[in-house]
Amino acid sequence: MSAQPKPAVTPATGIFAGLKVADFTWAAAGPIATKQLSDNGATVVKVESFKHPDSIRLGGPFIDDKPGINRSGFFADFHSSKLGMSVDMSNPDAMEIIRPLIAWADVVAESFRPGVMAKWGLDFESLRKINPRIIMLSSSLYGADGPWARHPGYGAQGQALAGLHGMTGWPDRAPAMPKGAYSDSVSPRYALSALLAALIHRERTGEGQHVELSQIEATSQLLAPELLAYQVTGEQATRSGNRKIGSIVHGVYPCAGEERWIAIEAVDETQWQALCAVLGNADVLARARSEGDEPLDNAIAALTVRLDPFELMAACRKAGVPAGVANKGSDLLEDDVFIARKHFWPLEHAEMGRLKYNGPAYRFEKTPSELRFASPRLGEHTEQVMTEILGFDDAAIARFREEGILQ
Repeated sequence: MSAQPKPAVTPATGIFAGLKVADFTWAAAGPIATKQLSDNGATVVKVESFKHPDSIRLGGPFIDDKPGINRSGFFADFHSSKLGMSVDMSNPDAMEIIRPLIAWADVVAESFRPGVMAKWGLDFESLRKINPRIIMLSSSLYGADGPWARHPGYGAQGQALAGLHGMTGWPDRAPAMPKGAYSDSVSPRYALSALLAALIHRERTGEGQHVELSQIEATSQLLAPELLAYQVTGEQATRSGNRKIGSIVHGVYPCAGEERWIAIEAVDETQWQALCAVLGNADVLARARSEGDEPLDNAIAALTVRLDPFELMAACRKAGVPAGVANKGSDLLEDDVFIARKHFWPLEHAEMGRLKYNGPAYRFEKTPSELRFASPRLGEHTEQVMTEILGFDDAAIARFREEGILQ
C-alpha cells in the first residue's frame, strides 16, 4: 500500500480554517454536512469504530467492482478533507481518548439514533461538563423526541413520511420512490445552517448549545407550497406523472441511443411554436395537442426518439425552449459546464487511486474552498490525531492498541 502525503492538521485557508470538529456522523445525512466544513478549511476528525465501521463503507459502487472496506465511492464522496481515526467505542476505556477530543473540539456532530451518544456518556450535558463552549449537532430521522424518536429508519422511509412518495409517480399507479434518499440530501443543508447560527451565537455570547434536527421535518420543507395550498383551498396535491399545471409541454422524452432521454418544457405559445419549429411536423403536433396530454407526449416522443439528445438540447436552447439531457454519471464527469467551473476535484487515494470528488456548489471570492485530500481509509490518521491533536505519546498509543481500544 503506497503512502499518502500527511494532511495538515491546521490548514491555513478556507472560511472555516481553525474550526475543530469531532465528527461521529455516519451514513449520508451527517457526513454531507461535515464535508462542507472540512472542504472549507475546518479540521474534521471522523471517529469511527473498527468493529462497526460506517455502513456506507460496505456499499458500492466499489472501485474496479472489487468490494473492500476502503474501496467505496459512496463513502469517499462524503469524506474528502477529513482525518479518520478508528476507536472501539464499545470499550468503556475509550473515553480516555474521547474526552480530550471533546475538550479540543468546537463542534461535536453525530447522526445516530437518539440515545446512542448517551449510552457512551456523550450526551450534551456530559459534553458540556468537559467543554462548556461545545456545540453539539445531532441529526436523526425522526428527531430527538416524539413517539418515534428511537425507531430505526433510513432516508427511503424518511422521504415517504415527509410526503414525497405520495406525490411521486402517475395518478393511476402506486407511488414511485424517488431515486436516492431525499432526506439524506435535504437535511444536511438545514443542519449546516443551524450549526452556523449556533457558532455566531457562541461568538457573541460565549455559550455553546445543542442543535437538534429531524431529517423528516427538514424534508417536509420541500412541500411548503403544497401544504399551504391545501390549507387555503382544501385541494390536496396528488401524483401527476411528468405533467405540470400551466405548461403546454412538460415531460421527459426518448432520444436516439441507449437509455437516452431529454427533458423539455414549453410554458407559453411562443415556446410552443419554437418547439414545433425545432421538431418539425407542426400540424401533427398541433393535432395531438388538441387531443390531450397523452397524445401530445406520444407525438413528441415519436419525433425525439430519432434525434441525438445533445444536438436536440442545443437546438431547443437556441430557439428559447428550456431543455436538458437526462445526463448519466459518465456525462457529468465530462460535462463542459462542470469542467469550466472546476466542480470536480481529482484526489489521490491510496487504494482507489485518482478519483474525481464533488466540490462545493458555491464559490467564495475571498476564501475559496479546497478539497485538500481524499477520504480516509479506516483508521488512516489515528496515530496522527493521537499525537498531533490529542498529545498522546508512543507509549500511551501502544497501550491503547494492546487493550484493543485502537486498531
